[in-house]
Amino acid sequence: MIESLILYSLMFFFVILSIGKTKSLKDFIEKIGFKKIKLRKEICIGILFIFLLIAVSIIIEICLSLAGLQSDLEKVPSMLKQIQFFDLLIILTVASFVEEIFFRGFLQRKTNVLFASFVFAYFHIIYGSFSELIGTFFLGLVLGKEYEKTKNLFAPIFSHFFYNIITLALIFMV
Repeated sequence: MIESLILYSLMFFFVILSIGKTKSLKDFIEKIGFKKIKLRKEICIGILFIFLLIAVSIIIEICLSLAGLQSDLEKVPSMLKQIQFFDLLIILTVASFVEEIFFRGFLQRKTNVLFASFVFAYFHIIYGSFSELIGTFFLGLVLGKEYEKTKNLFAPIFSHFFYNIITLALIFMV
């Protein structure tokens, strides 16, 4: 858990350094990727993209299962079950926020959605699962498209957070 929080702190610090000096807190927040939020619209888009993330995950899991990667698909859930639920909740909350700021708000704006999704997937190599890399790449594409659609980090953070919560609940319920 500590390692994850250190990594997320470094990622956030890197974004802050890349922004440089700003005139105000409002200017800083806008440079990170947050624009004026139309809350109802952002939440509706976020909910739509949560369903899209879940659908993409199911399709990927079916395809990888049919390809004979069932044991690989079980690596991440078995690893996560070894961590205290409350610790996972903290990590996933921080991850949703910092990963979206770094991968969408910073990296995607500097490069493109494909590259940001690739690096997003690579950051999940720690799980040692091929299916995790494939899944996070496609999830990164979906979150990247959500960011492009809204031009705001609120909806992708919202979707990422609730996708993580739903996934975590399913892992611990099964």
